Amino acid sequence: MKLATEKKLTFFCFLGLPVVLFAIFIVYPILWTFFLSFRAWDGISPNSVFIGLENYRTIFRTDSFYIALFNNLRWLIFSLTLPPGLGLFLALLIDRKIKQESFFQVVFFLPYAVTPVAVASVWSWLYLPRGGFFNQLLILAGLGHLRQVWLGDPNIASYSVMFANLWWNTGFSMVIFFAGLRAIPSELLEAADIDGASFRNKLQRVILPQLLPSTVVVMGMAGIGAMRIFDLIYASTRGGPAHSTHVLATLMYHYALQLFNMGFASGIAIILLILAAIVILPYIYYNAGKLDDIT
Repeated sequence: MKLATEKKLTFFCFLGLPVVLFAIFIVYPILWTFFLSFRAWDGISPNSVFIGLENYRTIFRTDSFYIALFNNLRWLIFSLTLPPGLGLFLALLIDRKIKQESFFQVVFFLPYAVTPVAVASVWSWLYLPRGGFFNQLLILAGLGHLRQVWLGDPNIASYSVMFANLWWNTGFSMVIFFAGLRAIPSELLEAADIDGASFRNKLQRVILPQLLPSTVVVMGMAGIGAMRIFDLIYASTRGGPAHSTHVLATLMYHYALQLFNMGFASGIAIILLILAAIVILPYIYYNAGKLDDIT
């Protein structure tokens, strides 16, 4: 009896600490943010004023919110297509038993080991209007008339940051897909070769179906990353020019810590939380189903 009681106590001790930490650092901030979204507060004064749904009404009347929302949608589409697609291509290329494959794995994955702020610093230098690598390359190629203010033009600034993200993030997708390729049973590939299947048929009927678990991981992480993108954008453009590169996370930061409108920023945070849940919940549901199958 005493031993059973001690086991239960040990169980609750080990379970209790993560639950308490989760409540303090996750649940409480969410509830506090939800509470602030109905109030007017500058983040400094000791008192806040209840204003009901006014923050949300103001948000949905603000042009910068729709710019940020549209940019989040663009980032989601980009993150679910280009980095995974390029990562799969590189993984297939390396898996063709090329020489020095370990070297190429390191080279392609190395950018992902760099912090986003460092990536933003390097690419901001490459994008400099005068003396920047890309504009100098255009001049050397005789295409100087195509020079751009890459991070200063509202029409192309978001795409410039996305290109930097493509360089930074593709390595992760490549590593996951490469691991999935090496986990495919060799018997399946050999049977396809014996049947005389072309590489295209083998890709469609053998490789891609076997890569479904890897694809789910890559797509899930890509969706999460698209909804929480902040540091690369903020370090590159601060959300400018003219709010053109803002996403909901950077817009929230702008209103909270630059304009000191905590209620407005909290409303944006709650909207972002709901949108992120819509994107992420299918990924969680899929993984929960896989766990049920295992158990």
